[in-house]
Amino acid sequence: MRIGITGARGFLGTAITAEAKKRHWEVVGYTRFEGQEVEGVDEIRSIQDTEALDFSDVDALIHLAGEPIVGLWTKEKLRRVRDSRVDLTNDLVEALGRLSEENRPKVLISASAIGFYGNRGDEILDEDADVGFGFVSELCRDWEVAAGGAKRLGIRVVTPRVGLVMGDRGLLQKIRLLFKLGLGGKLGSGSQWMSWIHIDDIAGIFAECVVQTGLHGAINAVGPNPATNREFTRIYARVLKRLAPFPVPRFVFNLMPGGMGCLFLDSQRVEPVVMNAFRYDWKFPDLESALRDVEGREVVVMGEAEIDPEEPADDDSCEEDISDS
Repeated sequence: MRIGITGARGFLGTAITAEAKKRHWEVVGYTRFEGQEVEGVDEIRSIQDTEALDFSDVDALIHLAGEPIVGLWTKEKLRRVRDSRVDLTNDLVEALGRLSEENRPKVLISASAIGFYGNRGDEILDEDADVGFGFVSELCRDWEVAAGGAKRLGIRVVTPRVGLVMGDRGLLQKIRLLFKLGLGGKLGSGSQWMSWIHIDDIAGIFAECVVQTGLHGAINAVGPNPATNREFTRIYARVLKRLAPFPVPRFVFNLMPGGMGCLFLDSQRVEPVVMNAFRYDWKFPDLESALRDVEGREVVVMGEAEIDPEEPADDDSCEEDISDS
């Protein structure tokens, strides 16, 4: 198996590459940065000149590239975010169309995001749920539509809607220091749902999208047990052995330019119905085990009780303090 990955240098790209190498696949990385080696990638190609893109020798194409959505939401920033996703995906589909049918990849796996659903409160969202409202929802909708153009070429298309990824980089990299300094806290009311997934599981899901021909269309690439922001705050603080007594008021996010406060306050209670139907074997189905793995905090299992070896088993007095913060 030979797969192509756009955005191979990124957080998710490096994890998928590592998963591919475990399966003894060859990896072609497509990136904006020429002349740089990427660990595990067998060949690097430029994605700058879309007219010269060559996918004729890959069996599957995984498309991850795009401008980071986190950052000051100026008009220029939002334009770059949209162009780097929707326009680039259209360019990739056009490049696929220039290939003869026998030389095209058999599957295009084009990342999307759970931002597709918008702010939905406590509503349980499966893959058939309607698109939401706002910039991120419209972006994800148009991004998926652009990828769907490859279906006209006889290519199987999968659009994993990726949740909040728990790993060394990404969300945890941005908040780790605050929590370690004891400055963490819930965001707004803390009642908004965070649909998360461990980096190993998201890499595994993308790999399954390559080999499972029954997977097509939108799939929710999230773990099976979402948590509210209040629960996440309490658990992450416990894993790091810190309190998290400093909530961030809602009005702070409402002051953010361009409506970017939605990234922190929107609630998406997403269920991975399709992956559960395919009996995906979750490596980290619960949030605490995922966070402990990322942070290198082991739990010793004794009978049915899980005991942190650095913490008294019967001392959970700080847990309620954190959850009420």
